[in-house]
Amino acid sequence: MDNDFNYESVPRSYVHCFNQQCVRREKCMRHLAAERCTSLYPTISIVNPACVPEDTNTCPHFRPIRKIRVAWGIGHLLDRIPYGDAKVLKSQILTYFGKNNYYRFYRKERGIPPEEQEIIRQLFRKKGISEEITFDGYTEEYQWD
Repeated sequence: MDNDFNYESVPRSYVHCFNQQCVRREKCMRHLAAERCTSLYPTISIVNPACVPEDTNTCPHFRPIRKIRVAWGIGHLLDRIPYGDAKVLKSQILTYFGKNNYYRFYRKERGIPPEEQEIIRQLFRKKGISEEITFDGYTEEYQWD
């Protein structure tokens, strides 16, 4: 498994699974969280062992391990855009995400998940800018759903 796992990235309410008999445990986010939990939090949520089906291939609690490419920073997003277009795009991004999120993106305090990257990409396309947008940086993160 990945050595880059940071247990602090697990949402506090995320349900863990400690079922060692599960045939899909190596591919399950719930098991990964349980396997890597630390003493950082004295209480965690777990799948009730009495609710685990005998056939773990059909477990309703299974969540596949997935990583997403998260973008960080929009400080240079508008650098290569003509001033008039950049002004309009900034306004549209501010309107869509709100001032708080816009500046959190700008200061790299909040990552931009793929869905939100696509929204920004579509704003550029609607403005007639076909050049691929680039954010300040990217990381691979676990998708907790």
